[in-house]
Amino acid sequence: MPTNLSVPNKARYRRDSATYLGVYSTLLVAPGGCRLRPIIAVLSPLAVLANLLAGSVVKSQYQYVEYKPQSTRDAGTFVSLIQQSHDLDNLLSPSMRVWELIRQAQMVSQLNPDLGRQWANELFALSLQVKVSRRSQVQSTALDILIRLDPDRALDLLHQLSPEDPGAKPDNWPPQTRLAHNVFDILVMRDGENALPVLQQEADRMGLQGHYPYAALGYATMQASNKYWGNDNPRAIRLLESVFQPAFVRYSQAPRTYFDDYEFGGMLQELAGGLPFDSVQPALHLLVKNLLATDTSKYQFTAEVINVNGQSAAVHNAIDATILLLGSLINRDPDLAKELASSRPQLQKGLEFTTEGQQRSFSFRSTVAPQQGQTAGVNETYQDAVRLSFSNPAEAITMAEQLPDDTRTIALLQVARMVSRYDPARAATVIAEVQQESKTPMNEMTLVDIISAQAFVAAAQNNQSALHDCLRQAFAAANHVLLEHQGARRNYVSIPALSPLAHIGIESDPDFTIPFVEGLPASRVKAVVLLDAAEALSTSRSPHIGTQPQQTAEKPNP
Repeated sequence: MPTNLSVPNKARYRRDSATYLGVYSTLLVAPGGCRLRPIIAVLSPLAVLANLLAGSVVKSQYQYVEYKPQSTRDAGTFVSLIQQSHDLDNLLSPSMRVWELIRQAQMVSQLNPDLGRQWANELFALSLQVKVSRRSQVQSTALDILIRLDPDRALDLLHQLSPEDPGAKPDNWPPQTRLAHNVFDILVMRDGENALPVLQQEADRMGLQGHYPYAALGYATMQASNKYWGNDNPRAIRLLESVFQPAFVRYSQAPRTYFDDYEFGGMLQELAGGLPFDSVQPALHLLVKNLLATDTSKYQFTAEVINVNGQSAAVHNAIDATILLLGSLINRDPDLAKELASSRPQLQKGLEFTTEGQQRSFSFRSTVAPQQGQTAGVNETYQDAVRLSFSNPAEAITMAEQLPDDTRTIALLQVARMVSRYDPARAATVIAEVQQESKTPMNEMTLVDIISAQAFVAAAQNNQSALHDCLRQAFAAANHVLLEHQGARRNYVSIPALSPLAHIGIESDPDFTIPFVEGLPASRVKAVVLLDAAEALSTSRSPHIGTQPQQTAEKPNP
C-alpha cells in the first residue's frame, strides 16, 4: 500500500476536483440567481413604471459588483451619498428597509469596511422581519459581506441561518453550503492547519441542522495540507485522513438527502487528490449506491461532458448527472466504471470522456420543466425590447409599440435611453412621438420619464446646457410629486425614472447633479436615488438605465 502520493499525481487530481468544485460554485451562486424579479401587474402606469425601471436595482442586490470611484474626492462623495441614503432608512417599513439596506451595505463595504460590517450585521438582524420565503436570501447577502470583512463573525452566524422555506422547491440548493465554502476557504488561507478544528466544529453544528458542508471542509483541508506536499507527504496524508475518516463515518450513519450525496462527492473528489485511492474507495462505493437510489422526480439535474475532440455526451437525470460529475474519480476504479457503464448504458460515452486526458469541459445544471401553455407576459416583452435596443433598434421600437397603453410609453422611453448611446437622433425621434401621443395635460410621472430620456439624448450630443435644463425640470417635477404625496400623507410613492436621470447626470456633470439629488424631500425615493448617484461615481459601472445587455463595438442594424 502506498504511503504517499507524488506531487504530479496530486496536482492532476486536484484539477479533477476543481471541475467538481467549479460546478459546485456555479450551482450555488445561481440560486443567488433566485433574485427577486418584478411581477408586473398592469394596474396603473405608476406601478408598471416602478417595477420595470426598478427591476435591475433589485437584480443588482444579489450580485457582487466592484465599485471604483475615479478619485479620492469621488470616494468621499460615494460614501457620503450612501450614508445619507442609510440615514433615511428609518422612514421605511422594516420589510422595505431590508431591501434598501442590502444595496447600501454591499456598496459601502468596499470603501468603508467598518460601516460595511456594521450594516451587514444590521441586515442580518433585520432579516427576521422578512417573509420566510425571502429570509435566507437576505441572510446570505449579509454573510457574503461579512465573509469578506469579518470571516470570524460570518462563521459565528453561519449556523444561525434560518431554515429554508418549507414551500421551496427540493432542487433549490441550500445556501449554507456555498457560504460555508467561502468562509472556510478564507479562514484556512489565513490560519492554515490551525483553522481545521474550528471548521470541523462548525461543520458539526451545521450538520445538526441538516447541512453538513462536506465539500467545503474537504477543500479547506486540502488547502491546509499544501505546505507539506513535496517535503512531508506522510504528514499531509495524516492531516487529510484526520478529517476524512470522521466525515465518512458521519455520512455512513447520519440521515442524508441528495444534497448530502453531492456534498460528500465534492469531499471525495477533493481529498482523492492526496489520499491513497484504496482509502477512499469504500466511501466512493457507498456514495454511488446512495446516488442510485435518488428520486429523479424530486431532484432534476442534467450534465454534459465534451471531450478533447469536441464530441459531447449528455445525461438528463440527477443520478446520471452526478455520477458523470464524479467520472474522473469513478474511472480510477475500473470495475465500478465497467459496472455502471453496463447497468446504465447512457453513461458509457460520458464515462469514457471523463478519463484522464479526454475531458475538455463539463456542465451541470438544474432543470425546471416549463409550465404548459405559459406565454410571455408584459414584463418579458418589455425586457426583449430593451435587449434588442443595442442590436436592432428598429425591431426594439416595433416591439415596444405593441405593448399595452400602460406600458407602451414606458418601454419606448426606455428604448430611447438605450438607443441614445449610439444614435441620439433616432432616440430624439422616439421621444418626440411619445410626447405627441401623450395625453394632455401630461401627468408628472410621465413628464419626469420623458425628461429623463431627453437628458440621455442631450448627454449623447454633449449638450451640457440642454442636460442642465433637463435636470432642473425633472427634479423640480419630482420634488412637486414628493411634496404633494407627503402633504396628502400617502405612505409610498415611486419615481423610478429618476434613477437613470441621476446616473446620466452624475456621469456627465456630477457637481451640477449632486445638489439636485441631495435636495429631494426625505423619502424612499431620495434614499434610492442617492444610491444611484453613488453608483454612477464608480468607473466600473455603466449608467443604470434598466436591463442593459453587453454593448458591442459594432453599429447595430438600422
